Amino acid sequence: MKKIIFAFLALVLAAFPASADEPRVMEFDVAVIGAGCGGSAAAIQAARLGMEVAVVEESDWVGGQMTGGGVSTMDDVRRTRTGVYGEFLRRASAYYEARETPVNTCYWGSDTFAFEPWVIQRTLLDMMREAGEISLFMETRVLEAKMKDGAVRAAVVERGGERIELRAKVFIDATEAGDFIPLTGARYRAGHGDSSGELDGVIQDITYVAVIRRYPEGVPEELRFTRRPPGYEEYAPRFREIIALGGDSWPGEAPFNPNVFKAYRGMPDISNPASMLIDGGRAETWPLITRSAVNWANDYPHGKDGLSGMPVRYLEDKDYRREMEREAMAKTLCFLFYMQNELGMTDWSVDDRQGYGGWFGNGWREWDEMPEAFEPILRHFPPFPYIRESRRVAGVETMTVKDVLRDMKLGRTLETKPNAIALGEYPTDIHGLRDKEFLDRDLDEDAAMIPPDKEWKGGLFQIPMGVLIPEKVDGLLAAEKNISVSRIVNGSTRLQPVTMLTGQAAGALAAVAVRGEKQPREVRAIEVQSPLLDARDRLSLYRFDDVPQDSVWWKGVELSMLYGYLDPASDVIYGVDNEMHWLEVRDAMRRAFGRMEFPPREALDTVTAGEFGEWLAELFKDERETLAPLLEKCTGDEVLTKGRLAAAVGELMLLRK
Repeated sequence: MKKIIFAFLALVLAAFPASADEPRVMEFDVAVIGAGCGGSAAAIQAARLGMEVAVVEESDWVGGQMTGGGVSTMDDVRRTRTGVYGEFLRRASAYYEARETPVNTCYWGSDTFAFEPWVIQRTLLDMMREAGEISLFMETRVLEAKMKDGAVRAAVVERGGERIELRAKVFIDATEAGDFIPLTGARYRAGHGDSSGELDGVIQDITYVAVIRRYPEGVPEELRFTRRPPGYEEYAPRFREIIALGGDSWPGEAPFNPNVFKAYRGMPDISNPASMLIDGGRAETWPLITRSAVNWANDYPHGKDGLSGMPVRYLEDKDYRREMEREAMAKTLCFLFYMQNELGMTDWSVDDRQGYGGWFGNGWREWDEMPEAFEPILRHFPPFPYIRESRRVAGVETMTVKDVLRDMKLGRTLETKPNAIALGEYPTDIHGLRDKEFLDRDLDEDAAMIPPDKEWKGGLFQIPMGVLIPEKVDGLLAAEKNISVSRIVNGSTRLQPVTMLTGQAAGALAAVAVRGEKQPREVRAIEVQSPLLDARDRLSLYRFDDVPQDSVWWKGVELSMLYGYLDPASDVIYGVDNEMHWLEVRDAMRRAFGRMEFPPREALDTVTAGEFGEWLAELFKDERETLAPLLEKCTGDEVLTKGRLAAAVGELMLLRK
């Protein structure tokens, strides 16, 4: 009850300003700006680690691109269903499982996940409510970042005409466009320029998604088109090139038929009596799909008016952003008309059951160019578009294309990053121009470097902790599409699994920093990896058949693969039960801590847990108090196994400051 009351009180207090001139002051451990994929995950993880967290969201939706952006079909490639993202998948799926409705309705595959936006929001709110002390400030706009001694100390926000000063020890920018970063003065990249010089170039196209459904009793009159929307003649030829009545099936060649279109972003529908028969991997079931989304053929600007991509001005100029979002909305409206009038989907229209229609970011209701006749349809659109590429903070580390080059046979990168805090798997998918002149000028990348991820196989790559931390500004972390990556890498890190997992890592990093009374850049990676691994967030590039995630040794094995102090028996077998000899113990300890003295034992003698503990106690006798939790476990006459050694060395690394 305390958690719910705390969040409720925050909103009540916000309604009663302290004075007309001074903002009300509220204090937290961590403040998350943005309640999207990354922001929700960051808040959940920080709260679970005991932090009092404020979450500030400009819209009236929690979930970001998954809900308010309408992209509720999960863009994962199977192997990053871990940590808070994996938990979210299980919890959202449970709603449909209880109603015998499958969630594998999208992407023409049987192992996929799709949910309705409102179910995603409810799931995230439940997870936040259960996580701990989280105060949620909805429809709240950030006005200013207050700085002191090179660190962010507070954010001034406005809600309902009243200002509040939110003070925190760490702030996390988890907005869809990286809107908090510029207020702090931290350097960031946008397009192919950066904020220390010229900001120009393009970002990836945006898409104004619309959730659509079939109305079995016929489309309500107000959701049926009686006239062509503005711009239809311009956009219709492109629509016909991609999706057309009588088009090809998948896989095939464009134009594709309407059933392929429905299955691409197909969503569950518990009101559909044929739901249990649907399987996204079986083409014969696609005609049964009764809910989907328009997120194909409607990217914007996509060459409109000679634009080579969405200008960086979209990020920097709020008025221009509003204009572009209105135009993107209009293009999607045109597709809905095309759907009803040329694709033969006469009983389909915008979905009126998702709960949209409140807050909108683009003020389209005041848009003089849009006839009032389309208002009943537009008000069921999501509150904001799908933004693929935001400002990207310039971090202490920046991921470039070499960091996501994957061996397609092995299904992973070849080099391990010891400071990894998340995994990614998506290919480098860039919507818009990728010629060298449009890529980051300071990173010297070229389109020829983009990995040839054929058939969307992807492959695992690791994300280092430094991409969350700005070069110089303290008290600030990035956790969304705004982490420190190149434009090419953004094509792999902008999707829901990565944004949730990097958000979770940012929440853990913020909590560890606050608890240790230090800045995030002063935190050791293993201090962040430890709570992430406790949350069963996979961080290494390997998965072993003999070490399932519920194994007591799983955390230690993950650390051993990150820091390389033990080698696996093979790519798929770790050898967790192998007996350890003094030679192997010596090698593991030297890899982890450097050269040290070892007891006069034969190299091939086996080691008992008790012998290992006695030796550790003598070796680190000045640190016995610190190492007491580990030494208490290292007792007995049982032979030390590889799994136990992996866990012990990992714990030793964590305990030794």
